[in-house]
Order: sequence, then C-alpha cells, then structure tokens
Amino acid sequence: MRNAETIIIGAGPAGLACAAALRARGRSFLVLEKGHTLAASWHRHYDRLRLHTHKMHSALPGKPMPRHFPKYPSRLQVIEYLEVYSSSNDIEVAFGVRATTIRKDKTWTVETSHGVFEASNVIVATGLANAPIRPTWEGQELFAGKLLHSSEFRNAATLAARRVLVVGFGNSAGEIALECAEAGLDVGMSVRGPVNVVPLELFGLTSASIAIAQRFLPYRLVDAVNAPILRLRFGDLGKFGLEGARTGPLTGIIERGRTPLINIGTIERIRSGDIRVFPAISTSEDRRVHFSDGRSDMFDAIILATGYRPGLDALLPDFAQRFGGADGPARGQLQPANDGLYFCGFTAVPTGLLREIGIEAKKIAASIDR
Repeated sequence: MRNAETIIIGAGPAGLACAAALRARGRSFLVLEKGHTLAASWHRHYDRLRLHTHKMHSALPGKPMPRHFPKYPSRLQVIEYLEVYSSSNDIEVAFGVRATTIRKDKTWTVETSHGVFEASNVIVATGLANAPIRPTWEGQELFAGKLLHSSEFRNAATLAARRVLVVGFGNSAGEIALECAEAGLDVGMSVRGPVNVVPLELFGLTSASIAIAQRFLPYRLVDAVNAPILRLRFGDLGKFGLEGARTGPLTGIIERGRTPLINIGTIERIRSGDIRVFPAISTSEDRRVHFSDGRSDMFDAIILATGYRPGLDALLPDFAQRFGGADGPARGQLQPANDGLYFCGFTAVPTGLLREIGIEAKKIAASIDR
C-alpha cells in the first residue's frame, strides 16, 4: 500500500492544473492516469477539433500558451501545450494505473489496477467527458450501416460513407456535420429538442471573451440583453427545422448544463441545404431511418454526437447518497461534503472550460494548504 498526501486521478488538463497548483504551494501529490499518455481524451478526439476559446483564456495557471499558436489552438497544439506544461512543472504521472474504487475509512483509500493507495485528500479530475452516452431506438440493431459514437469518429475521409446522419446538436455534432458537408457528403442532423446557437465571434470578440466581461451580471439579464443580437445574427432558424429554446444560452448552461452550439459554419450549411435537419429517430431497418415527423431517408452511417456522462458512479460506492441522483457535483462544488474529496473540471461554463479548470485548481490547492 502506498501513501500520499493527495492523490489526483486523471492526467488531463484538470489533473495537471491541480498538480501544478499544489506544487506551487509546496504540497506533495501523486497523479494516477489509466491511459498511457497525458491528456488521453485529447488524443482520442476527432482530428479537426479546435478550442472555441481564445488561447489567452485557455492557458492553465503559470504558463501562457505559446505566442506562435493561432487564436484557436488545434487538438494537437493543446496536447503539445499540456505536455510542455507537465514537464515544466516537473509533474510525475503514474501511467497505466486505473482507479476502480474511492472510499473513505479513517483516510481516503483508492483501489486501483496496481494496488491500493491511501491519501488525506483525493482530487477527481477525470472530467465531464468520461463515459459516452449512446441513445437507443427501436430497430437500432437492424441498421445495416455504420453506427458509432462521436468519440470513435476521426475524420470524414476514414468514415467511408456517402450518406451520413449526425445525431445531436452540440459542438461535436455541429463540427462533425460541417466536416462531412465540406467533404461533399450527403449530411443530415437529427435534432431532438430546442436549441441555442451563439457565434464564435461577435464584433471581433470571441463569445467566451464576451461571457467573461458579462460574468458578474445576472445570467437571465445577460440572455435578455443578448437575445436581439442573436436573432439579428441568425434569423429565424425554425424554417430550417430548428426549434429555438425558450431560455437563452447562458440560462441553458447554468440551469441545465446544456452547452449551446458555437457556430463555425454549421448554420450556413443548414441554410444552404448542404445539411438537412430531421427530428428524433423513431425506428430504423437496413439503411433506412424513420423520424418522428413521418419522414425517412437512407444513410450509410449514423454518428451519435450525443455527449458524455462523468461516469463517477463506477468510482464511488456512495455515489447515489453523495450526489442525490445527480450525475456529479453541483455547479461550483469543488468539495461537496467537505471531507477531502475534491472535483475539478466538472462545471460547464460559457467562459471556457480550461479557464475554469485553472481557477478551480487554485481554489482546491488553497483549501488543501489550509
């Protein structure tokens, strides 16, 4: 059995930020990572992924992103940055160690694939995108084409399909549908409910920069102020099959954890007809997909861009009691039970997740240092 003052589970941005923040305060820690590389989830993301936040708002504490990086760094550039961040902060990571159970007796015990560890504090930094959500529908098993989650999509070229249906309307769905349309594929999007859309930039500023400037105002007021601007920017999307949400994008994030689509060209492709919008899937057979409005069409591939769950229930035996039926800690809760179990990187924010991770890591390190 190995002992540590603090065990950090996960060597992605949140885990590395927490490690650097603890090191800056002279505290000891041990980072456990189930994969065999830093930022394993970033290695698995689709090829064209870029940050939607400006690089100046996406750096972790103590190290700006390089000047030569573009405004919106690519997936590979984020990986490069995180590797340099880890080495410059002298962060050692135990790779290939999967945490299986976290429990509290007199101290915290972390059971892993490589034995048992004990610590006074545990920081869970596995993130929001840990367990893919895969919806089902009647006849799904009869679909004869490819069926994959967005976590398994790499690029349109390797998809080897001519007619593609993307399920969902989050940022992954929007970017994947856009890439397929740009590749000349016949693309449909299955959108189940009301949506919010925001531009990547407005008046020369990124949406995240605007959100940072407005962060001290009541969020419903912010949505009311921004609503006319968004209507002017995107017009009536109902004519294209998209139902607008009754509440604004910021309300959706804060009250329901729903991130709006940040438009990088998807809406323009919908307007042009390159991407067709369908409602929810009702049934499928062979390569034909039927939708809830009675329409049907043929597809060679269905990509489920339907998001992720944190997957904390697999780690915590007291998951149900600790979170009361929720998927994880409530918004802004870094140490829900004040018992030495911390969570970093579990709050979706309009100001950018990497920026929020840096803020949370500093707060967690300060709490442990008290």
